[in-house]
Amino acid sequence: MGAYPTSPRAAFLQWCEAHAPVFTANAAAIGLTPAQATAFNTATTAAGAASLAQEQARQAALVATQQVQTAFDSLRSSAGDTVRLIRAFAESQPKPDVVYNTAQIPPPSPPSPAPPPAQPTDLTVTLDASGGDLTLRWKAANPAGTSGTSYIIRRRLPSESEFSFIGVSGKKEFVDDTLIAGPDSVQYTVQGQRADSSGPLSPIFTVNFGRLPGGGMTASVVREGIHAPAGAYEATPSTVNGQPVQKVLPNGNGSGKRSKARV
Repeated sequence: MGAYPTSPRAAFLQWCEAHAPVFTANAAAIGLTPAQATAFNTATTAAGAASLAQEQARQAALVATQQVQTAFDSLRSSAGDTVRLIRAFAESQPKPDVVYNTAQIPPPSPPSPAPPPAQPTDLTVTLDASGGDLTLRWKAANPAGTSGTSYIIRRRLPSESEFSFIGVSGKKEFVDDTLIAGPDSVQYTVQGQRADSSGPLSPIFTVNFGRLPGGGMTASVVREGIHAPAGAYEATPSTVNGQPVQKVLPNGNGSGKRSKARV
């Protein structure tokens, strides 16, 4: 350990201020001349004064910085209000450009059209174990600042050559409750729509139906020939009194609904 701390500065200054009067009072006893003791005391006092001045300047700089920030915040607010007033006045005049030119500010830029809705992807399905309804869910990262996107859902059965419109949803999900018995699979497409802007069509999603070993049904998605992870979209088998219930698809009697489960 040294005779005195060299850092931080505050600790060093504190040591010097504590020893300056000791050195001055006992100069001869500790081998110092009065002039040497006085020189140390003077240097200590000067360093203390300089440190205090530095801290005062730092505090003043902080205050000045805050004052500048406050002043510019006020100026920005005033500038915004002033320009808005000028533009509002200009738009109320027969020749707005005359006002803009006189004020030497540019007229507002015409709003750019919003990008179209995003392409729906990553369809998942859930098969209702009691009613047979098929719930579709998908993802779509629509452009920031846009709203009011609806989704058009189309379906194609194996016996059909074209996709048919089956509904519109304001959310990223849709319940198809109109499937009838017969096909082992069905295809869907989803497309975003906003005002007069249509987004790209989703990939064709194929939903395959199957039966679980213990009874009940399962539905899984195939997208462009790629099978979804096994079990990801399986419905929980129905049970009655602890016994498996086999889902029965509707018989095409025109009701448009899947029939209820039966034991």
